Amino acid sequence: MEKFADVLDMAQAHTEREIELRVNAIQRHANSGFGRESCILCGEPIPESRRRHVPNAQRCASCQEALERDQTPIRRSAA
Repeated sequence: MEKFADVLDMAQAHTEREIELRVNAIQRHANSGFGRESCILCGEPIPESRRRHVPNAQRCASCQEALERDQTPIRRSAA
């Protein structure tokens, strides 16, 4: 059982390190000023504030909201 715990500890440490690396990469990317300048759906400019907060944004906030709204499953009450 102790060996299993060691494996889980190593897996958790690996996962935490991966998350840390990804967060750091996103922060570096955000600080570099990269990102799309225009929405891939409507072609309108993506505001700098959105690109700063969501460096990999492909769509403007309006198009992203519409996309998410359209893909939200309809919840039906149990019959």
